Amino acid sequence: MRAERPESWRVAVVGLGALGNELVRELGLLGVGEALLVDPDVVEEANLAKCALFRRRGACGRPKAEVLAEVGQEWFPRTRWLAVAAEVADVGWQKLAGRHALFAGVDRESARLEMARIATRLDVPLCDGGMDTAGAGGRVSWYPGREGACHGCRLTAARRREWLRTWSSAAHPCRVPEEPGGWTATPTLAAMTAALQVHFAAEWIRRGEREARSVEFRLDAPLRLEELRLPLNEACPFHEGGQWRLVPVEGPFRAVLREGEEACWEWAVCLRARCLECGGEWSPRQRAAKLRREGACPACGSRRLLELDTRCAVAYEEPLAGFQPPELGLPPDHLYSIRKGRKREEPA
Repeated sequence: MRAERPESWRVAVVGLGALGNELVRELGLLGVGEALLVDPDVVEEANLAKCALFRRRGACGRPKAEVLAEVGQEWFPRTRWLAVAAEVADVGWQKLAGRHALFAGVDRESARLEMARIATRLDVPLCDGGMDTAGAGGRVSWYPGREGACHGCRLTAARRREWLRTWSSAAHPCRVPEEPGGWTATPTLAAMTAALQVHFAAEWIRRGEREARSVEFRLDAPLRLEELRLPLNEACPFHEGGQWRLVPVEGPFRAVLREGEEACWEWAVCLRARCLECGGEWSPRQRAAKLRREGACPACGSRRLLELDTRCAVAYEEPLAGFQPPELGLPPDHLYSIRKGRKREEPA
C-alpha cells in the first residue's frame, strides 16, 4: 500500500514496553494520522525506569495502552490515538485491516507469530523490532504481507509446528514452548531501535516495498549496519494459496452462513473445560492458548485442566451458529473465513 504523506497513515503499535514507548514517540513526531496502541498489561513501578512516557502521575496500575494514548493525544494532537488493552490475538481484525503498517514492540515468540499470521491473512505490512539483550545491537525487519516472507518463514519447520500446536490446535498440546521474554536492554538501545524502525518503515511504506528485508546493527566493536533480503519459505503455512473471503459477523453466525458452510477463525477457543482436581466443569470462552498459559479452575484454582470442547469454527447446522461472536468469547469486530463445512462430532 503506497502512501506519500505520514498524516494519511494508519498504523498500529503492538507491545508497549520500552520499545513501544519509543515507537509512540517516534510515530508522534513523524505525524502519522492514526495509531492504534495494543498491550494487555498495566503500568508497574518497574516500568518507570525504562519507559519515559509512563512517568506521569497516576499511571501505575492503569492499562499501558490507555496511558500512552493519553500521552500521545497531549503531546501529538494531530495524531488520533486509540487504545486496546488486550493481547494482539484478542483484537478484532476489523481494527487491524487496511493499516499501512503494524509495528511490533513485543518480546515473545508467540506474539511475533500471531502478528505474522495476522499480517499475512490481512495482507498488511509488519515492521518488527528486536534488541540484543547480550550486547549493544538489534534489528529491524520488514515483512510486507502475504507476498513476502514473514517471521514464520525464519523458523525451522519443527519450531513452527511446535508453536502452531500451542495456539491453534483444538487439542491440548503435550508441551508448551518456553518463552523467556522480558528484555533487559537499555533505554538508549530501545530508543535507537525504535528510531530505525520508524525511519526504515517510513521509507518502505512510501515506496510500497513488497520484499521482506532486515536491517541489523551493532554498536560495539566492530560497528555494523547491514541490510539483508529475507526469502519467502514455501513450506511456511502462513503463505498457503487460495482466496480468502473474510467477512464480519454483526449478529449470529448463521446470518452469514448457508447450509453446508462454517465460519472459521484463527485462534482456537475453549468453550467447555473440566478441572482434574475437583472435577468441576465450566465454560471459559477464552482463547485456548491463553487458557493453557494462564487458566485456572474458578472453583479451586487448580491449573490441571482438561479441555472438553475447543473450536476454531462453527457450522451452519450447529446450535452454536445461533450465537453471536462475543457470546463465544470472540471479539465483536473480528473477521471470519467462510468455507464449506466438515462433518463434526458432538463433544462427549
